[in-house]
Amino acid sequence: MRLLSGTSSLPIGVDIGGRHIKAVQLRGAPGRWCVTAAGSIPRDNPGGPVESADIVQLRDLFAKGLFKGRRVVLAVPFSQLLTGIMELPPRSSGAPIEQLARGELSRMHRREPNSFEIACWDLPAPARAGGATYVMAAGFSHEKADELVDIVEAEHLDVYALDIHASAVSRACSPLLQGVTGIAAILDLGWDQADLVLIYQGVVVYERKLVKCGIGSVVDSLGRELKLHHKKSELLVRQVGLSPECADITPASVRVVNLAVNAYCEALVEEMRIPLSYLANQYPDALPETLLLVGGGARIPGLEGQLNSVLDFYVRTVRSGDIVKCSPDIEQQFGPSLTAAAGLGQFSERNK
Repeated sequence: MRLLSGTSSLPIGVDIGGRHIKAVQLRGAPGRWCVTAAGSIPRDNPGGPVESADIVQLRDLFAKGLFKGRRVVLAVPFSQLLTGIMELPPRSSGAPIEQLARGELSRMHRREPNSFEIACWDLPAPARAGGATYVMAAGFSHEKADELVDIVEAEHLDVYALDIHASAVSRACSPLLQGVTGIAAILDLGWDQADLVLIYQGVVVYERKLVKCGIGSVVDSLGRELKLHHKKSELLVRQVGLSPECADITPASVRVVNLAVNAYCEALVEEMRIPLSYLANQYPDALPETLLLVGGGARIPGLEGQLNSVLDFYVRTVRSGDIVKCSPDIEQQFGPSLTAAAGLGQFSERNK
């Protein structure tokens, strides 16, 4: 993780998604965050790695004057993140937990121990933990970090920090998880895939990419079935979803959209089954409690209600205004899609 000292203005949280890059700048403090600037730009190469053309567009967005400064916080690309859950000696033994975690992570991923930066945190003790310390670790290679930083800083932006997506969304959603004693989940519904973050006792205990659950796959299949242009099929998914009727759309087309979105919901539930079963084995006394829907796909009509009916969780769609104070225009334009960027924008020195 790389930090740069600088001005008193907060850094800009930048969420690089499959199709769009979202940026948010905040002011205030935990519990009193307020959006001062927000924006979104399309990716030049949707689904691909970050390119200089993306950062040029981002720089031009900042140059319009709403954003202050050039410091940004980015999330480490999940495909390049090295993760592991490990059982280590008790902290009371005086064992060097962080050093041992680095060694275990290097062994798991067959990397040199000093070739990556690492963050690790203690997990709640599982039911049969004994006296061990259970740790979740995440690493990012220095080589990949340098590549990402170089692309961004070549366009005269300053990388204030590289953060973990799971940490960012859980940080952003923390106001909605106060008082939750069971298992909380955050489901980030993106274009290429969905991301499931599981939280227990206020700690991220598991993260899993649901690679078969991107909204784009629904749009593509619907476009093929109805022989529609890509943009039209996407509009149908976002307008109709699971609604029983929609103006200016034939009942037959509505049924086709309903079936496609319902199949998507079934795929989400099936993909969530393995991580939820794992967590039930680790913490058998912890009950599913709250599932928060974030990301662009969270706005699909009827999705929240359908998942609520088939899962043991209370399912809630997160609006921008639920986690930060923002204008009605920002709420209307971005809805739940700003969550990760808002969490990145809340990063500070104390998060290291």
